[in-house]
Amino acid sequence: MIIIHITVTRGAPEEQLQKIVIIANGVIGDREFCRRQIRKGDYLICVDGGLHHALAMGLRPHLVVGDGDSLDADLYRELERLSPEFLQYPEINQEESDLELALNHAVTLGFKEIVIFGALGGERADHGFINYLLLLIPLKKGIRARIIDGRQEIQLMDRVLEVEGRAGDYLSLFSLTPRVTGVVTEGLKYSLHRETLYFASTRGLSNQFSDSLARLSIESGLLLVIKIDQSIN
Repeated sequence: MIIIHITVTRGAPEEQLQKIVIIANGVIGDREFCRRQIRKGDYLICVDGGLHHALAMGLRPHLVVGDGDSLDADLYRELERLSPEFLQYPEINQEESDLELALNHAVTLGFKEIVIFGALGGERADHGFINYLLLLIPLKKGIRARIIDGRQEIQLMDRVLEVEGRAGDYLSLFSLTPRVTGVVTEGLKYSLHRETLYFASTRGLSNQFSDSLARLSIESGLLLVIKIDQSIN
């Protein structure tokens, strides 16, 4: 694959970078919530037209990744003005989605956490589904990655995980492999003690936080973990 790699040196930021924030070109219902999650020291990647969301929140990306098909003339002018690094992959023969390209690059940057906005899919269930599975890219590198919006938080786990919440928040666990063995949970209303969860079973649906922290561990398999914040209507 040919990559058009445009680099404009901005100089190293004064603050120490914290985590990677990826803003995808999907639906962001609550931009103010999104903006509050982004810290001064975060490394910001916009996925193609996700640049529009960043600009609306007054954010300046470090990097833009994609084929450019969602960038209109106004956004290209903003690219020139802000001068982020731009990894442009030609649309022709592109086998990976823009978010997949962004994640493949993000895992090479040395951060331990990735937060993704605008990737739930909106009216495109197919986009949301594959975006959940793309979280496997950072998981394989030992990097924690989450897709979040104002109410939901989605991540994958293959060993141990801690999830913050409030009493009453929902936490659902779904096996993405034929079975997930040795499931142990703490801080949830219905505890699991070295149990097995099976693919396409509702056994892990709609558990609830009994405390402010849920601790999860498994022995084998892959879990999809979805938290629903009940304090937001």
